[in-house]
Amino acid sequence: MLRSVIAVLTGFLLIGALSVGADALLLRALPTAFDAAGRVDSVPVLLLIIGYVGIFAVSGCYLAARLAPRAPMRHALILGVLGLLFNVAGTIARWDSAPAWYHVVSLVLVLPYAWAGGRIREAELARVQGVPSIRLAV
Repeated sequence: MLRSVIAVLTGFLLIGALSVGADALLLRALPTAFDAAGRVDSVPVLLLIIGYVGIFAVSGCYLAARLAPRAPMRHALILGVLGLLFNVAGTIARWDSAPAWYHVVSLVLVLPYAWAGGRIREAELARVQGVPSIRLAV
């Protein structure tokens, strides 16, 4: 149980640290993209944020799955649900910081990011164990 908690907490902290750091770098690099209240309306900047948060979320959920003592996908999805709860709270608190579409898209993507992190770990385990992994039709 303790290893499971540590796995999820470690993934959560990784996502948080990377997101806060990247946000600070973005604010420093593109200060004119944000108004005095911190609102951003630039579609390219918002898409950039969605992109790097996605990379961080998949990475953090992969890490949680990697550190999990068993059931890697379950750990990744638990982190995803935890992330969704925090994102809902953050969206409510900072609704005026971006257009509505950005908040909706960000919330919709949380669990797919978690699934992707868990799926990467499952595929990695399948390769190591010599079991063919499930291929997704594209």
